[in-house]
Amino acid sequence: MIELALAGACLAASAAPAAARQTDPYAIFAAARTHWETARYPSQVAYTVAVTVSHDGSISAAHYHSYYDSVENRVDVNAVSDEEIANPYTPHGISVFFSPFGAHIPLSSPERTFDYLGVPVLAPNYSFGIAGSVPHSPDANRSELVAEIRREFCDPAPSRNTPPDSGLKTIATVEIVRRAYVIELSGVTQIGGHPDYDLRLRPISEPGRYRLREVWVDAQTFATDKLVSQGNFTQGGMTGITWTVEFRQINGAPYLASETTTQSFRLTRRAYDSATIAFTDVMPKRAPTFMRIADFAVNSESGVPALREP
Repeated sequence: MIELALAGACLAASAAPAAARQTDPYAIFAAARTHWETARYPSQVAYTVAVTVSHDGSISAAHYHSYYDSVENRVDVNAVSDEEIANPYTPHGISVFFSPFGAHIPLSSPERTFDYLGVPVLAPNYSFGIAGSVPHSPDANRSELVAEIRREFCDPAPSRNTPPDSGLKTIATVEIVRRAYVIELSGVTQIGGHPDYDLRLRPISEPGRYRLREVWVDAQTFATDKLVSQGNFTQGGMTGITWTVEFRQINGAPYLASETTTQSFRLTRRAYDSATIAFTDVMPKRAPTFMRIADFAVNSESGVPALREP
């Protein structure tokens, strides 16, 4: 009798209906945006950015230690990679400064560099435009969030003046929504052992600004697992080639795992066959004081501009 009861329970479980699937691609994208915008991050996060490039079968890498302040939305990075620290006679094309009270005190002189893609000034929670605003730290209060949103949209404080009464009755309110993409649901696929919605995106205009082409969204949590971007970063040949970006979830919040291209590109006298930017060793940790008051400048004659997201 016990075996029959167990068998019946197993049959009932297997016959239970699966969670309802979404079919509206815009609703899925909106849920993915909500997941980003409701994520909560530690006030400060430490991480390592590993830049790896290949050319003619030769692979080179540089590792940079970074800190992200989610309250101020600020990135601090040690502009000298581990590889250059381990080989101090390798010259680099940056000038490092201490900046107490806004004054620049030089600590090094600009020399020739080989920061392959430039010093990475990259936040670990960049959403590639999926989020409408920067995810916030629980340490930020409401007034700070409102001020940040107004800065983002160049919106001054709302006027308290009300329009004069025209005597006409309002029978409807029409809202005009400007969509950046046409979005299609290509299907459901497995990523990381769970189903993901596969969204295909086509920009309505400004394809250089609206770079998303495909996004995979967890069908249960609506976390972004992966995306394809047509172009990446703000400078050089990287802005016109295809990048595949993968994310990881840490304590329910999305973080970048890697950004990879297998297309060749050129940066100021340098050619590469592929490149990967990986984010590792992510953990809550305060930035050392010297990182908060340090700065760097690139030698424009020999150094590559800093690597930044738009």
